[in-house]
Amino acid sequence: MSFCPKCGTQLKPDDKFCPSCGTPVNGTPAPARARTEEVSAGEKWMSVLAYCGPVLFVPMFVKKDSEFVQYHVRQGFNLMLFYFALIFARYTLGIIPYVGTYFFRYVFDIGLIAVSVFSIIGIVHALQGAKKPLPWFGDKIDLLKTLFKR
Repeated sequence: MSFCPKCGTQLKPDDKFCPSCGTPVNGTPAPARARTEEVSAGEKWMSVLAYCGPVLFVPMFVKKDSEFVQYHVRQGFNLMLFYFALIFARYTLGIIPYVGTYFFRYVFDIGLIAVSVFSIIGIVHALQGAKKPLPWFGDKIDLLKTLFKR
């Protein structure tokens, strides 16, 4: 009888991997992990700028050839458009008595909190070197790519 060196689960003689934790046994090579793209520190910091409102135009034009930076620029662009839509709704619909002054004020405040949280999430993803979409709309809307057919 053999046991897993990592978790101690009893193994069958023909097991190549532990059925409990997946550790390779009997000299079986570990499965290949997905390669992660190495991103330079400069690209990470340029990607952070993509979540700082209109400043996103700096990395958009400075790092045109970096797929990583352009991904985050597109995410930041969508977030900036969401922010401008909130402002537009607040000040155009805000003229409606009672509904505009109270209801849209609270919707606007919640929207600003959401924009702030999404910006922080995007910055964290950029600093980690990950190309992850923002929650809710990051993988559904890509207006910059649609507009310029990149």
